Amino acid sequence: MLVGLPADIANASSRVPILAQCLSGAATFARGGRLPSKAAWAIVPPVVAGAAAGAWLATRLPNQIYQPLLLGTLGLMALALLISPARFAPPPDAEPRAARGVAATAGLLAAGLYGGLLQAGAGLVLLAIFAGGLRYDLVRANALKALVMLVYIAVTVAVFVAADRVRWAPAAAMSAGSMIGAWAAARLAMTPRGVRLTKIVVIVALAGMVIAIALR
Repeated sequence: MLVGLPADIANASSRVPILAQCLSGAATFARGGRLPSKAAWAIVPPVVAGAAAGAWLATRLPNQIYQPLLLGTLGLMALALLISPARFAPPPDAEPRAARGVAATAGLLAAGLYGGLLQAGAGLVLLAIFAGGLRYDLVRANALKALVMLVYIAVTVAVFVAADRVRWAPAAAMSAGSMIGAWAAARLAMTPRGVRLTKIVVIVALAGMVIAIALR
């Protein structure tokens, strides 16, 4: 948006680098032995179903809703991280829970719907579900998030390409940086300092995006 793309085109085009970064991140976590791939079998279907519906909805909504929705979402995410960071991290001795039951399915469906519609902040929503709700440690929650997002982002990219909403030049440029960043971030997350640095980077990045968009 800051380089002049309409909000709906920016929303669609940003899915391509997100797909690239999730592929890079998930592969790096898998090589490091931190990817709980078996858990994804119960998690992926409701998220993908919600994401497909959200992406379809995004191609039909008026362009004017995106900026206030984006600002509000990023602001709330940054505030939640500052006020209650414990919601994004389980206790050290926590045992992971299975994603079963109506409440878990509804939460995953809603997370997918939001990710398909807007995507900004969707990774943090999933992280809150996987770490705070299902009680995976932050490294495995990040790895699971990368895998789940890889699958549902592929679905949303297909929807937006079919609707001719993707601009490939900026998407390709961002994809190159995203893959390098995801590889570096995944390796960092698996170090002793990774969790603390990840929290700092997320808060600063969210605050920076809110300020930049508000001053646009």
